[in-house]
Amino acid sequence: MIICPHCGRENEDHYKFCLGCGSQLPKVAEAEPEAPKMIGCPHCGTPVPNNFKFCGACGGPIAAAQAPASEPEPAAPPPGALSDENTQGIMGTLNRAKGFEDTSQLPTSGLDTASAPSTGNAVAKLVVIRPDGTEGATIPVHEGELVIGRESEHEALSGDPFLSPRHASIKVTSSGFTITDMESLNGVFYRIRVESELQNDDYIRIGQELLRFNMVDENGGAEGDDETRRGGSPDSGTWGKLSLIAGPEVVSRAFAFADDEITMGRERGDILFREDGFVSGLHARISKANGKALLKDLGSSNGTYVKVRGARDLQDGDLILMGQQLFRLVA
Repeated sequence: MIICPHCGRENEDHYKFCLGCGSQLPKVAEAEPEAPKMIGCPHCGTPVPNNFKFCGACGGPIAAAQAPASEPEPAAPPPGALSDENTQGIMGTLNRAKGFEDTSQLPTSGLDTASAPSTGNAVAKLVVIRPDGTEGATIPVHEGELVIGRESEHEALSGDPFLSPRHASIKVTSSGFTITDMESLNGVFYRIRVESELQNDDYIRIGQELLRFNMVDENGGAEGDDETRRGGSPDSGTWGKLSLIAGPEVVSRAFAFADDEITMGRERGDILFREDGFVSGLHARISKANGKALLKDLGSSNGTYVKVRGARDLQDGDLILMGQQLFRLVA
């Protein structure tokens, strides 16, 4: 355990920020692990540790390059796949503590055990971004359709319980690329690059927080054809609301706002998430202009993500969050 020097709260050894006051915690000295033996990848020749099952450069299996042992060794996790010990990725991946359903418990009858491989020439790749920000395994994007999911042909994704069996598909179009959410349980999120318009019922991720945005009916909430208004407290000019989602159909907190803009952060802002070390001091802003709600990232370290509705166009360099995996599209 790490004792916070500022407030005295106990924190787990892998925490970087105190859950009590949000201050940065001192690092715990760790014993230097024994360096693994390096072997060459049989596909691209890149040196990789001998306990890796997949190559971190090309994503190809490297089991064939290892000499047979008298006793089988436990398989190492694929590069880029997050384990239970490091699910707190650089962008705050879906959190088990929030109570989301483990998709490994879903029935798989009627589903193919592997998606059909993409056809045609590779025109891009998806690069897994590890929790420390380095690049991990790569998945080629071919002309045609690439299916991402726990039961796709990419074994590196099979251990992610937050990926649906067929989670999303990426298609090459004349103008670039399109990603489509295949009715996944936990959704597909994209990192916004510029100020973006929010729609009613949009989901937002900052750090490890999952938020739902709703527009408040400005006409007082007319009910039915007779224009009877819904009862409630006096209207204070509220036009928007954020709900903090703690699990399926569970809202832990709600924030209603009437000002033309509200800001979110860990240390500064109108809405604070002091216990989330992956939220920047001042992270994002929601504003109202010409009857529209606009979301802007304020230069945060880990970015601001919005859930894809159906399909969305992608560009070179876009970051996509699916399950416990953060991907960068490289064209």
